[in-house]
Amino acid sequence: MGVSGMNMDLFDSGSFQIAVPDGWIAFCGIDSECRTTQKKVHIFKEAKLETDIFTHAGITVCFFSKEDFYLSPKFFYDDVVDMEPFTLGAYTWDGYTCTSFGYPYTMLEARQDGCVFQVMILTKNGEHEISLADADVQAILTSLTQTN
Repeated sequence: MGVSGMNMDLFDSGSFQIAVPDGWIAFCGIDSECRTTQKKVHIFKEAKLETDIFTHAGITVCFFSKEDFYLSPKFFYDDVVDMEPFTLGAYTWDGYTCTSFGYPYTMLEARQDGCVFQVMILTKNGEHEISLADADVQAILTSLTQTN
């Protein structure tokens, strides 16, 4: 059992652990050279297959270690609106809402000990919707733990 009685599994990418609520799927993403990487995890609601990331709402978490170069992608997006920083779980998050190719996102980043977690929440995709205010989304973010 996870946060507030929700059933959750723990997904360990090798770089971080994160809770995956019932009804969500988690898997490692790919890097810029199309290789599976432990530094990117997709967690999508109501998804059954990895290709459902193209049709469902979900969360992508990217981890940048001290050795990785991190540049905020904020200037790439449209309709950017800054959010007030907030603490959830072990991290204080800075963020903004934006659109990318017409899709609405909530973008978050947390910095700790020279490392960065970047969280991209695709809030609406077709009839599928999630929000930062959703209990399961907050449980996912609260569970985030660096492991390497």
